[in-house]
Amino acid sequence: MAALILLASCASLQHSWDQGNVQTVARLINEGQADKLAAMSAVPFLVDGEIVTLKPDVASFWSGIVKAGFKVEGATLVQAAPLAPDSYTQFANTMEVKTFFAQYVKKEARLLELGTSQSGKRILLIFSDSSFKKTIYGFKGPY
Repeated sequence: MAALILLASCASLQHSWDQGNVQTVARLINEGQADKLAAMSAVPFLVDGEIVTLKPDVASFWSGIVKAGFKVEGATLVQAAPLAPDSYTQFANTMEVKTFFAQYVKKEARLLELGTSQSGKRILLIFSDSSFKKTIYGFKGPY
């Protein structure tokens, strides 16, 4: 019985962490904090199905989003899951993206799907929150 309660509380705690991470990324985008988003981003970084290999290009990606006025209104956690062998297909079903996941994304990373109030658009993140360091490995959307 105690094990069941512990398991349930762990799942609830993970959901809270995932929701908090979604809110953090949405807040940083909405506040125009491109520098902080770039600092949280891994290099190489995955944008939709494209691998960005240079740190200045990752910074330009976030700056471009901010300069374009992109906002994430009403961000909520729709779905969160640990990585699975086929997780890469949610970005692109290519050997390049499969290799990116295998070589660069930490095994404890999670796929976080954000829902927005902007006509039901979704954003997908590859996110790791371990050892007191938050890392974004990829961004897809809105779709």
